[in-house]
This record gives sequence, C-alpha cells and structure tokens, in this order.
Amino acid sequence: MPAGDLSERVTRLLHQVPRAPEQPYPGGATDHELNDLTLRLGIPLPGELAAWLRLCKGEAIGPGGVFGARPDRETADIAAHLAWHPQWRARNWLPVAGDGCGNYYLLTTTGQLAGFVAFVDMTADPDRLEHVVASNLWQFLFFLFTRELGEPGWPFDPHSVLAEDPQIAGAPPELLPWTGR
Repeated sequence: MPAGDLSERVTRLLHQVPRAPEQPYPGGATDHELNDLTLRLGIPLPGELAAWLRLCKGEAIGPGGVFGARPDRETADIAAHLAWHPQWRARNWLPVAGDGCGNYYLLTTTGQLAGFVAFVDMTADPDRLEHVVASNLWQFLFFLFTRELGEPGWPFDPHSVLAEDPQIAGAPPELLPWTGR
C-alpha cells in the first residue's frame, strides 16, 4: 500500500481514537518544534517520523500514548524517554509509543531493521527487541489505532498482520511476533 494512502488512513483514525475529555487534540508540531526535537535527540528525524509529528506532536492516546515533540509534557516526549534509556540512543532506537504497562514501541533507524517498529519488554530485557510489530511507522500507527478501536489480531495473528503489512515478513524470522507462540 502506498505510504500516502496509509498516512491518510492513519490521519482519519487519529481523530477517532478515544482520548480523555480533558486532553484536546494538540495538533502537529511546527518546524521550530521539530528542529528543537532534532537538537535534543542529537540525530536527524527520519522522514516518516517528521511527517507523523507534523500531524500529531505527541498525545495521551492509545494504550500508553504516542510520543513526539512535547518538552511541555515529558511523558509524551521522545527525547525525554530517550534520556531515561540512554542505551537506546547508541542503537539509534527512537521511542514512539508506550503499551500502557511500562513497555515501549521503538522506531529502529539503522541496520537491517531500519524503519521497522519493534516492541521492547522492559521486564524481560530493555536492551533487546522482543519482536517487530510493523514494517514502518505508518503501518504501526494504523495497527495501534485500529486495535484501540477494537480490531483484533495485531500483532500476534500472522494472517491479519501479513494481509495488511506484507513487508513485515522481511524481518528476521525470530523477531516476528508469532514465532514461538
């Protein structure tokens, strides 16, 4: 599926995902906010992440929130989460969301998995990718938001995941979420 089509679907879902009434939609990040985030991260923002942050700069939606350019709210700020887990900086992993239980979804930016989003189980090993959950950021956001809206399957059902995101099969087999389950 072309990234443009998927980004449009994610944008529609963004406005449907439940949020607390006291949490109005914050809107997208400005060029100044993106430049500030880039400086605080110390690495360039991947293009997909910058495009997403222009739509939503970070918000308490989904099970553990989506992170972004939010120095005003540490719990929604990518750079703050990265500062709490400096070992990820060395691996060029960017925290993009939480699962609501203290675990993270990370955007990988280098190596064989560059562009994939992976899950890190903080109780098992915060320095190891548990499994990949999507082949790119837009696909991850689509899965996250549709699950939040009640759609079953992601990330452990290979049939539904591969039907929506066939590129995830390009990850090493041991990192696929349904391997060994």
